[in-house]
Amino acid sequence: MAKSKRIRCYSDFSLNDLSELFAIENQRADLNLIVNSDKVLPSAWLEESLRKSLKMLLNSEKAKSEWLIAPVLTELQERNVNKFNIFSGNSFDVLPEKFLKGRCDYLLNKGQSVNITAPVIGIFEAKDDSLEKWYGQCGSEMVAAQLFNQQHNEPYPIIYGAVTNGYEWIFLRLEENRLLIDNQRYYLQDLSQLLTALQTVVDFYD
Repeated sequence: MAKSKRIRCYSDFSLNDLSELFAIENQRADLNLIVNSDKVLPSAWLEESLRKSLKMLLNSEKAKSEWLIAPVLTELQERNVNKFNIFSGNSFDVLPEKFLKGRCDYLLNKGQSVNITAPVIGIFEAKDDSLEKWYGQCGSEMVAAQLFNQQHNEPYPIIYGAVTNGYEWIFLRLEENRLLIDNQRYYLQDLSQLLTALQTVVDFYD
């Protein structure tokens, strides 16, 4: 089947599609998101929120996104007032003719605009099954963010992303035409490590 018939939006992308359509190479790498970073401790609010959430029936992507991922990102924003905005479930149609269109679960942009503006600095995708199969979707959204920033005269050499089921996070980094997939995984059960990795992403754009 022709690729244009199979790919319609971000969620249809595979890593092979990124390579064929945008010449994006991918490889495993050590992103070292916590090696040289100050340790971030979770607040009592976050610990209590997640304690309550983990007692709930979290049997869908939407439930995990709302009750596990959103509190973590809220905590991150509380620690970085006025540094970035979080957009949840917004359309991000950047290059529709190349299928870079659709909704992003979570998109971070630097600044405080009520609309998505450049620079976009992070893309986080919430999933309910094997995280590895969604690297292509997250990567395509990161490529779109890279192009979006260039179109708006805010070119950034690096875009970060992550795929998560709420319990486990895998980070990605797009450097020009290389998509690096972190060898390390971060877990909700070690909130400090996860928050430290997320803070490293935010600090990169200071």
